[in-house]
Amino acid sequence: MTQLNIIATITVKPEFQEAFNPIFKRLVTGSRAEPGCLRYELNQSIEDPNIYIVIERWQSQQAIDLHNTTAHFTEFANFAKDHVDGLSISVVKQVDI
Repeated sequence: MTQLNIIATITVKPEFQEAFNPIFKRLVTGSRAEPGCLRYELNQSIEDPNIYIVIERWQSQQAIDLHNTTAHFTEFANFAKDHVDGLSISVVKQVDI
């Protein structure tokens, strides 16, 4: 099985940044407890505190698919619809050279 990485850049609307904190906490905590999750890391930009970068590593596409159906992911996705200015998601695999 090929491990997959996800790099998500999320720009939270400034007026909703504080409201995002408990949702991010539930997302990170819940995701780390999922089978197939090898890494789930939330980072905040030093230059712009409204920009968050999530770095994830999953055992397989199946693990990602299951993750996308969880309550904590659904809560985040629903909240993000109206409270973010931008969202960029890249699914990548490591290249060993």
